[in-house]
Amino acid sequence: MIVIKLGGSVITYKSKENAFNARMTKRLAKEIVEAGKKVIIVHGAGSFGHPQAKEYELHKGFVDKERQIKGIALTHASVRKLNMKILDVFISMGINAVSLPPFPSINKSFLENVKKIADAGLTPVTFGDVMLEQDVSIISGDKLMELIAMHMKAERAIFVTDVDGIFADIKKSSSLLKKCTSDELQNALVKGSKAIDVTSGMAGKVKSIKRIAYSGVEVHIINGKKPGRLFNAIKGKRVGTMVVPK
Repeated sequence: MIVIKLGGSVITYKSKENAFNARMTKRLAKEIVEAGKKVIIVHGAGSFGHPQAKEYELHKGFVDKERQIKGIALTHASVRKLNMKILDVFISMGINAVSLPPFPSINKSFLENVKKIADAGLTPVTFGDVMLEQDVSIISGDKLMELIAMHMKAERAIFVTDVDGIFADIKKSSSLLKKCTSDELQNALVKGSKAIDVTSGMAGKVKSIKRIAYSGVEVHIINGKKPGRLFNAIKGKRVGTMVVPK
C-alpha cells in the first residue's frame, strides 16, 4: 500500500481563494491510474480552508467560542468542497475514490476505517481539517500522512509538493539531496510556499516525515508539477528526495 499526500500548493492556486487546479489534479490522477498500485490519498487544503481558519484563529484554540463556531463551519465546508472536487476528478479518471473526513476527531476507528475502505478495493481520500475535541484545532495533511502510513505499515509515503525535494542550500538548485537521513532533513533548507498556512507549516512537515521514516516506511518528496514524477515515485523509481532513518 502506498500513501500519497497531494499538497495544497499543487492541487489549488494558493494565491487565489477557493481556486481548484482541475487540470493538475486530473494529470496526477492519470499517473496514479497508470502506475497500477493500491493507494490511499491525503490532500492538503491549499487555498481552501486556510483563509477561513486564519480569519477565525482556529489554530489558537477557543479564544472567542461564539464567533469561532461559525469559523469551524466555514472551514469544514470549504475543505469538503475541495475534497468533492478531487473525488469528481478521480472518479472520472477511473479511481473508485471515497471521501473520509477526519472531522470531528482522529481516533482508532478512523484509522481502521481507512484500512477497511482500502481493503474493500476502494481508494480512501482524506484531508487536513478542523478538529473538535476538548478544544478546536487543525490537523494537517502531513500529520494524517504520519498516522496513516504508520498504521497501514505502508510500502512508501509520497509527498507531492511544488518543489523538487530537499535542498542542502536553498540558493543552489544543484544541491538537491537525492537521499538523506531524518537528521539531515531537520537541518536542510527547504524551498517552499510562503502563502497562508495555519497548520504547523514546514516544521510540522519535517516532524511527520521523520516519524514516518523512523517507522521503517520509505518517504519520497517529489515535485508534482513535473509530469511523470508521481508515476515514477509510485513505481519505486528514484525521483526527488528519499528520506531514510538515521
